[in-house]
Amino acid sequence: MDIRKKIYFSLIFLITGFYVAAQQKITITGVVVDSTAAPIGEVNILVKNTTTGTVTDSKGQFILKIKPVFPVVLQISSIGFNTIEYTIKKDDNLSGIKINLSESHKEISEVSVKGAHTNGSMIKINSKLNDVLPDASGGNIEGLVKTQLGVASNNELSSQYRVRGGNYDENLVYVNGIEVYRPFLVRSGQQEGLSFVNPQMVSSVKFSAGGFNAEYGDKMSSVLDIRYKKPEEFAGSAEVSFLGAGAHVEGISKNKKLTYVTGVRYKTNKYLLGTLDVSGDYNPSFFDVQTYLTYSINPQWLVEGLGYYSRNAYDFIPEDRETVFGTISDVKKLKVYFEGQEKDIFNTGFVSFALTHTRNSNNRYKLLVSGYRTYEEETYDILGQYWLQDLETLPGEEEPDPDEGIKNIGVGSYLEHARNSLLGVVQNIAVRGKHRFNEHLVTWQARYQHEYISDYINEWVMNDSAGYSVPVNTDRLDLSYSLNTDLDLNTHRLMGYIQDEYRLITGAGSLFFNYGVRFNYWSFNRQLLVSPRVNVSFIPEKNNNIRIRAAIGAYDQSPFYKELRKPDGTLNYDIKAQKSIHYVLGGDLYFDVRERPFKFTTEAYYKQMKDLIPYQVNNVRIRYLGVNNAKGYATGIDMKLNGELVKGLESWAALSIMQTREDILDDFYYDTDEDGNQTIVYPGYIPRPSDQRVSFSLFFQDYLPKNPTFKVHLNLIFGTGLPFGPPRSPRYMATFRMPPYRRVDIGFSKDFTAFFNKNKDKKHQVFKRFWVGLEIFNLLNIDNTISYYWVTDVNNRQYAVPNYLTSRRINLKLFTEF
Repeated sequence: MDIRKKIYFSLIFLITGFYVAAQQKITITGVVVDSTAAPIGEVNILVKNTTTGTVTDSKGQFILKIKPVFPVVLQISSIGFNTIEYTIKKDDNLSGIKINLSESHKEISEVSVKGAHTNGSMIKINSKLNDVLPDASGGNIEGLVKTQLGVASNNELSSQYRVRGGNYDENLVYVNGIEVYRPFLVRSGQQEGLSFVNPQMVSSVKFSAGGFNAEYGDKMSSVLDIRYKKPEEFAGSAEVSFLGAGAHVEGISKNKKLTYVTGVRYKTNKYLLGTLDVSGDYNPSFFDVQTYLTYSINPQWLVEGLGYYSRNAYDFIPEDRETVFGTISDVKKLKVYFEGQEKDIFNTGFVSFALTHTRNSNNRYKLLVSGYRTYEEETYDILGQYWLQDLETLPGEEEPDPDEGIKNIGVGSYLEHARNSLLGVVQNIAVRGKHRFNEHLVTWQARYQHEYISDYINEWVMNDSAGYSVPVNTDRLDLSYSLNTDLDLNTHRLMGYIQDEYRLITGAGSLFFNYGVRFNYWSFNRQLLVSPRVNVSFIPEKNNNIRIRAAIGAYDQSPFYKELRKPDGTLNYDIKAQKSIHYVLGGDLYFDVRERPFKFTTEAYYKQMKDLIPYQVNNVRIRYLGVNNAKGYATGIDMKLNGELVKGLESWAALSIMQTREDILDDFYYDTDEDGNQTIVYPGYIPRPSDQRVSFSLFFQDYLPKNPTFKVHLNLIFGTGLPFGPPRSPRYMATFRMPPYRRVDIGFSKDFTAFFNKNKDKKHQVFKRFWVGLEIFNLLNIDNTISYYWVTDVNNRQYAVPNYLTSRRINLKLFTEF
């Protein structure tokens, strides 16, 4: 039976199989909101001195069936909010109760700690913690994402991340319901600059590592859903550090119809790049500005607009490099002297417009129009002359002296050249609807997308070793690598979805269903994709502290551009979508320790994949083979503990154990025995480039007991080594492992808010928050490897020289809100 039919039948089974007749009890219904009247999901509601309770849904609503024993005392709690008791008497109204929770703005914290609530597969992330997270990326919101369930990263200079065995291109990012894109030509983290999302403009962040709903698009790994603010008063912020500066303002008009949020950021990682092995004149400069406007014409009509512009420039004049590598008994050193320079420019613009019509409380329609444009240039000519040396251990020494006992084992030079440019334009128009029918919430969307790509590539590498060009050819000069192509792509897509959310109350507990189907048609390959998805959550009535969820669905990723370009620069017109089926089973356990709320989350998953397009990764650059000739899988388990280890401050730890492998169907090699006989060998399943078996992250906060304005913030990331192999070699050779990625960043902060607001009432306070921080990046000064530079001699022996990431650096940071 086709897997999609199995999903449909699974839905029918789940609806009928879980039904249990309700017992005779009273029913209490209501909603839980915060101080701004926004609904709060995943709030624990417990009948005092019993185990009976429930949890609010994503709209803050709850239904509680209990025995008619009055008075009823409800204990309402959630991470980041003050726990309260709500008493219901016999004559009180039992329906439509409105309960207000106040955020736990404690004296010990300048941060409003909001819990990591979930809605099905989605996890809510507190974006305010981004201000205090010590992270070398310069304040990108992705720094928080890297510490979440199922996420892995091994590059502090990049905002990119991998999720459950996927690569960077398999992650969806939405801002206000519109998909945004990452640059195409970026090769390394130091070129990358600022990500699209401005953290100071954010109101909510939701993330799913897999098994997400049909409303989210057609990629195989994860979704990050960002919503920008709709302010209710004038406010702003500013920050400055050794890594750059930023500011934002927000406000609302006197008639409450117009709201605005505008942010400006500047970043430079020159300070960090000075610790790399390659020394020289680094001059990176990253700038962006964006604004989000809303205007309420009347209660039924709302207009929204988002504008964005960024300019990322990376200029670099290398001088020399010295890298010592190897083992204690076999130490080698690479010395390189450079000539030339690199100049890269990435200009991006984005604009969106939305018109929302709320016909009544049960029907809403939305029209969205957006345009995205990127122009990227990559230009470099760099000559390197190198010496590969064997450091011999002299008698009486435990380790070799870098200046003595040197033996040259390779001398040569290389010349790298590139004149690459890319213009990309993506235009969208979509119509959405949301309708409530009794207990059902139906949402749908129809979307048209036009894409235009103009890609010019002219890059080559010449290697010279011991006076010979490699590869050796006595008749002509051969380049070790070259790619020349000039491509234009003009395509159209039709996409859409329909999904239903439904809640079923039974005697055993509450069942939440989210089921739907997506469709996607691409004019380039004329392929129609249909992707059904089902999410089910269950909250037992006898123990509201437990939530069980399961998801199954098709996640088919249609190629965008890079996937269909072959290594020789031509396009594969027979390319198809990569296909995957997600099976996810997980649960949440809520509990208190010393009156502090905690949450333990775990998910086990299996991803079945076919029609995969194999790829290779160098730093953050992904090169696809351009053909659907592989199948594979990813399986693992994720665990996360989240809560207030220290009263009023949120911390968490996440552990992921994962394996992902693929079988390239048409690869093979010949094995020759001692007698010269050849046997054909099929490698079978090999690790995918993202096969990071174990990942662990920890974010911890603490304060001085007698002076809570002094705080410490710790960010720890560990990941086992990724597979790698020689460049431009068959994929089955990429079975070596990099060393583990180990990094600890720590920050110290002092809050001066009370000092500036001393003897001032609330209306005349100077700052809402004002603090100064000192951050130490790479506290343990560990040399983490991001990729390898391969040195080849005339005998075709290859040496993998590690390219290390940044070393220890101290950063001073000032942050204020007004």
